[in-house]
Amino acid sequence: MFSYVFVHLFQSGKEKMENEMHRIDNHTLNTVLNWSNEVDPKLYDRYLLNKAIDEPAYTILIMMYSFLIILGTLGNLLVIVAVFRKPAMRSARNMFIVNLAVADLLLCTVTMPLTLMEILTKYFPLGNNPFVCKTIGILQATSTYVSTISITAIALDRYQVIVYPTRENLQLFGAALILLIIWLIAVMLAMPLFIYRHLLHHDMPGMDEAIPSLDFCIENWPIEHGRAYYSIFSLIFQYTLPIIIVSAAYYRISFKLRYRFQAGFVSAEDNLQKNRRQELRGRRLQRTNLLLSSIAIIFCISWLPLNLFNLIADLSPDSNKFSSQPMKVCYAICHMMGMSSACSNPILYGCLNENFWKEFKDILCIEKGGDDVGRPSQRNSNFYALIPKCVENIGGTVQL
Repeated sequence: MFSYVFVHLFQSGKEKMENEMHRIDNHTLNTVLNWSNEVDPKLYDRYLLNKAIDEPAYTILIMMYSFLIILGTLGNLLVIVAVFRKPAMRSARNMFIVNLAVADLLLCTVTMPLTLMEILTKYFPLGNNPFVCKTIGILQATSTYVSTISITAIALDRYQVIVYPTRENLQLFGAALILLIIWLIAVMLAMPLFIYRHLLHHDMPGMDEAIPSLDFCIENWPIEHGRAYYSIFSLIFQYTLPIIIVSAAYYRISFKLRYRFQAGFVSAEDNLQKNRRQELRGRRLQRTNLLLSSIAIIFCISWLPLNLFNLIADLSPDSNKFSSQPMKVCYAICHMMGMSSACSNPILYGCLNENFWKEFKDILCIEKGGDDVGRPSQRNSNFYALIPKCVENIGGTVQL
């Protein structure tokens, strides 16, 4: 989005400079540079250094993005290694967690660095490479769509397992097919950014080797307000629908678990142990409800600022007012909030799951402490380790 804004910001001044440069020699170049100084004393220096943000915001943004990139990369790599290092963790439903971790890993290693590059630079720094310009757009959007769709798929899969426990369990082939569909849908939703993203190349005669050319990677939509229409489309499919589905699914799961617990669907055990079992199930139910609520709330809070900012900026009749440094810093903050979901997902879907947490401790060589009372057995070593004890013995043991 900001590449598009940069072009509008620089268009009038740059066209005037180019028209002058075609008619002048190096002796009169200083006249043009003096003219640019009247517009913005630092304009020429910003283009010479290719810096759109001044200090200290420039360094602060790099440090904040670097922290998120490192934290998210390590967390999601940990999830991936935890699943693939042991056969018992390679369940069909854990493949959804791996898929989410892969998508979040792309957010950390691809989307965040490239977006930071676009925010900090005045023009496209990767040269006259149209395919690279197009690829950047679709990679950024695809990783974002895969992440949000994966979160939605996990919620729906949990809903099916908990609310309809007697249905046939998902197999590896079925999980692989669903993951393939998720990636295909994400690529199709992101394809407009590949089609309508173009590179504008401008040679700068008379600038010697300081700025031989300028490249701008922008979106050139075939219809007026095309970018605004796509922002609305993205708001619906990347944020609104997922948050509705996730919230509804987890509310229904929480209601179902609470109903089963209150109805007394518990194991037929000795009276001396029954109260203790009830208490353990109550604690697990509270922990599960907290986890489900946290997932929905964090998803909503993380992605709301970025979606609102993009929508307002794209619907604004004057896009130039969003090109100021304060607005670009504001956009960076909104973007980091959205990308923070890539750091929180390993915690929500991994660390709060007892089996994943056990694998994390093994990988990190953390000494095991305490006993294993109440922990899921190896046969229940899957993503749903927080929930199975809450839904036991409803006409038999439900394996999640």
